[in-house]
Amino acid sequence: MIKKTHAQQMWQIAIPSMIANISIPLLGLADAFIMGHLPDPRYLGAIAIGAMIISILYNSANFLRMATTGLTAQAGGRKETASILRIYMRASILAITIGTSFVLLQWPIAQTVFSLAGADENVEILAREYFMIRVWGAPFALMNFVAVGWLLGLHKAKLALWIQLFLNISNILLNFFFVYGLGMDVDGVALGTVLAEALASILAFRIISRHSKEIFGHNIWDRKARIGLFDRAEFIKLFILNRDIFIRTACLTGSMAIFTILGANVSNEILAANAILINLQMMTSYALDGFAQAAEVLVGKEIGAKSRSGLRKVVILSSKWALVTAILISLMYLLFGNMIINGLTNIEPVRNTAANYMIWVIVLPLISVWCFLLDGIFIGATAGKYMRNGMIISASIYIASLTIFLPLWGNHGLWLSYIIFMGVRAISLAANYPKISNPV
Repeated sequence: MIKKTHAQQMWQIAIPSMIANISIPLLGLADAFIMGHLPDPRYLGAIAIGAMIISILYNSANFLRMATTGLTAQAGGRKETASILRIYMRASILAITIGTSFVLLQWPIAQTVFSLAGADENVEILAREYFMIRVWGAPFALMNFVAVGWLLGLHKAKLALWIQLFLNISNILLNFFFVYGLGMDVDGVALGTVLAEALASILAFRIISRHSKEIFGHNIWDRKARIGLFDRAEFIKLFILNRDIFIRTACLTGSMAIFTILGANVSNEILAANAILINLQMMTSYALDGFAQAAEVLVGKEIGAKSRSGLRKVVILSSKWALVTAILISLMYLLFGNMIINGLTNIEPVRNTAANYMIWVIVLPLISVWCFLLDGIFIGATAGKYMRNGMIISASIYIASLTIFLPLWGNHGLWLSYIIFMGVRAISLAANYPKISNPV
């Protein structure tokens, strides 16, 4: 078998990951399109707040995907095939447990967030309805996180792509059916997403079951696979890594929640406009995450193999192409940004408001590319403590920026603080890169 170059391996992971990732914010954009063409901006605002709560929950558990990818890639680099399947199984047990806890705690979660949001009463009623339906999909969504992370760690990005595309396409189709076919509004969007998450989790389990038998010669829950599943040392290792990534992600999602809440406190138009613009930034992040996820896998593999030169090549290669992609995204928003906004909503005040703040979305890819890529590098190295510490510093500076710039420049100050947040994230990780660059 001809050995693939680092560039070939990177593109085989990056392109499917990029396609799959870009399809994720398309859900938000599709929801924005559906709600943005209803007669009142409160529907769009409700989706923004309801989706924010779900994002807080899901992103706080995104360590399931990240840790699974890094641990699987490193086990593959060490040729420890026996432990690869157990990594998936341990993470799956954790995913079901966390997802179920979200469902059971939905009322106190909703009460806490809505008491802080301070949104218009009519918006809150719709947002609460959306959240109370969406949260039932949590166990399925978190299982999908694990499945995608495990497949990425095995260099099976195409299989992860099919799962993600199935989820997102079925979600969009179901949302359109419930809203335009059955006359529902935010409840239809929420119900469509829950059903899509459940269907995708069934598909993922079938793919992984078949893949497990092909690679390991037995099914996922075979007795051979369960040997050592509850090893105490491995669970402690998984817990420490997940703890650090959880703290990092909690700070990140908290910062994003603050962004939405502060926009909601200004006006419904600002809330709706920011919802559209932040979805464009999410599209940017998911596109650039294709290179970050390639870095996760390849960095993990090189660290598992204890190859310093291989690690350096992977980092340089992924950095170069991530920057090129970021420049192209900025140019796209510069040339077509207003056209995209006008396609997402026909509410004129929201269109005008979003256009006034489009400059921030144009600049952001050139700043945020570095924190996304470095996240991938540190995930591959399973260096969770540096990610945790860097995010705590970044979130603290973000809050300090908000106290200065929000009173001075309003929503422009909010966006400036967000850019500072992204920049500090990159700087804090870059400062710690030498500590992981010499695997032993």
